[in-house]
Amino acid sequence: MRILYFSDNGSDHNRRFLEKLTAFGHDVCFLDATQAGFAANPLPRGVRRVQMKQSVRCDEDPSRFAGLLSEFQSVLKELRPDLVHAGPVQTCGYVAALSGFHPLVVMSWGSDMLVHADRNAEWRRATEAALRAADGFFCDCETVRGVAQRYAAIPNERIAQFPWGIKRGSFSPQSPAESRERLGLSPDAFAFISTRSWEPLYDTDVLLQAFHLAYKKNNRLRLLLLGEGSAARQVRNFIAENELQQVVVTPGLVAGAETPGWFRAANAYVSCARSDGTSISLLEAMATGLPAVVTDIASNREWITENENGWLAPTGASEEFAEKLLRVASLPPNELEAISSRNQRIVAERADWDKNFPSLLRLYEGLVSTAMVMKA
Repeated sequence: MRILYFSDNGSDHNRRFLEKLTAFGHDVCFLDATQAGFAANPLPRGVRRVQMKQSVRCDEDPSRFAGLLSEFQSVLKELRPDLVHAGPVQTCGYVAALSGFHPLVVMSWGSDMLVHADRNAEWRRATEAALRAADGFFCDCETVRGVAQRYAAIPNERIAQFPWGIKRGSFSPQSPAESRERLGLSPDAFAFISTRSWEPLYDTDVLLQAFHLAYKKNNRLRLLLLGEGSAARQVRNFIAENELQQVVVTPGLVAGAETPGWFRAANAYVSCARSDGTSISLLEAMATGLPAVVTDIASNREWITENENGWLAPTGASEEFAEKLLRVASLPPNELEAISSRNQRIVAERADWDKNFPSLLRLYEGLVSTAMVMKA
């Protein structure tokens, strides 16, 4: 099957899909509307890059993406794919919908449906156009599925849903003592880890305020604050002004191969994100056996049950987050061990990337077969 995979970024998330599609023997072409490609790594082996003369930034409005339509149609004419897989919804999904190509699978990136779909009239129109034209839909959680089906009556049998999950064995609680020693964490320190971008959506300021409040009551606490972003100046200013340089570790962006070691060095995971689909970093933390303190939003409640395998706090509520951080840090070892086993089991059962991915391929095959019958 020849698949045109159309997206607006060259992230590791897209890499996972491209690698998996080629591993199953498909002829895969990758078109990046931003023309940025994979900054740190080349395309996965076997994937062909498709170039366009025009490009747009990934944060542009749908109308700017619509300007790519004519050239996108030329790409379709040249490649003659069997199926187009396009997302996010209001950008690449929208362009693919305007082209009139079928079969089309539109993929949600979570925030496109949970944050941007109802931003204004233009974004609502683009959302509706993309989803109503879609022959199939891919999403990572029940929350996104529900929002999408309010915009278009997509039958459940034409939806593939699974988290953009964890490769079996890639995250586990192996060698935590070695990882902690390498980072200079003392045996009695209780370290929280956050791997979210320093962007407004992820409320890094709320996280820092919560950690500061909790640290004043328990000076064993440490924060491993991975990442970078537009809020970098505010983050560093807060750390300096509150004299947290010795207890908040900021290594910047960490290579994917190094990430498991950082999770193993931590005792718990924290995220104050305002909105999420199924968060891959949450799954990585759970696979490592960490309890989680996350925002009380529907997508997180699909994975976290209060007092069983983690804790939930309201969006933007630094004091409530601080209370939950202190609560986790006070748990006795036997309760932490029980949570660790529980979270590892949940991820193994529900978020195994290798086990879940074939459901997307079955959707592809069904749509292509139906299209062939209709053309015959």
